[in-house]
Amino acid sequence: SPTAFDTYNTTYHVSETYRIQMSLWDTSGSHRYDSVRPLSYADADLIMICFSVAEPDSMDHAISRWSSEVREHCPKQPIILVGCKTDLRTDAATVAELAKRRTTPIMYDQALKTAKQIGALVYSEISSKDSQRSVNDVIEVAALSSAGNKTTPEQSPTFRRQRSFMRRKRFNGMGEATVQLRKEAAKSCSIM
Repeated sequence: SPTAFDTYNTTYHVSETYRIQMSLWDTSGSHRYDSVRPLSYADADLIMICFSVAEPDSMDHAISRWSSEVREHCPKQPIILVGCKTDLRTDAATVAELAKRRTTPIMYDQALKTAKQIGALVYSEISSKDSQRSVNDVIEVAALSSAGNKTTPEQSPTFRRQRSFMRRKRFNGMGEATVQLRKEAAKSCSIM
């Protein structure tokens, strides 16, 4: 039976001495948790909406269900749209199964268009099967994006501040990043 949410804690190391502590909450999509799931959004600094590129319906849900729920409960938090299981995009069995249903895997350009449609800050793709690096890249983007979202302790009860230099990524359009070094606060963040 599904749980309301699972929590994963991790630390993103900006450098040897600077880090961002993260709490990632994987919330249940089950309708039986619709009334309690919004309670988990309270301290979110950033929202990651994930879907499977091998399940076109999951991207439809990202638009019709998840982006509207997130905007209702977290209107100012940035969103990262994440296409998961990209290794299945070219998997023969997956492509054949989708062809039986007269559909295809979600292509990068389709997902990028969806990201723009829902007002996502970034679109990113991952495949934990092909590369742990792609998972780490999404964690990095989430950490740096959420750290830039908070500037004062009063904005979140879970916010902790230490003086540090952080490498920040600035995003121009969808996913193009430039790196800047800037005096900033080291922060802990909650990512939904």
